Amino acid sequence: MKTGLLSLSLLATMLLAGCDAGAKSIDWYKEHDKERAAKFEECRKSSDPRGTEDCRNAIDATVHGGSLTKSPDKT
Repeated sequence: MKTGLLSLSLLATMLLAGCDAGAKSIDWYKEHDKERAAKFEECRKSSDPRGTEDCRNAIDATVHGGSLTKSPDKT
């Protein structure tokens, strides 16, 4: 019983650790131009621009908002 509970606790911890709890939504980024632009630039300069949920949302808000015509890359 203890082994099962320990395994379940470990699994739950690993799953929750993968969540980006502080991520803003795409709609939030669409409504906050300055923050979206800043996060977009920060993410664009990273080695994996779409590596976090927050970056994906900022990039998607930029693309879907018409501010950009293609997905950013590191060129």
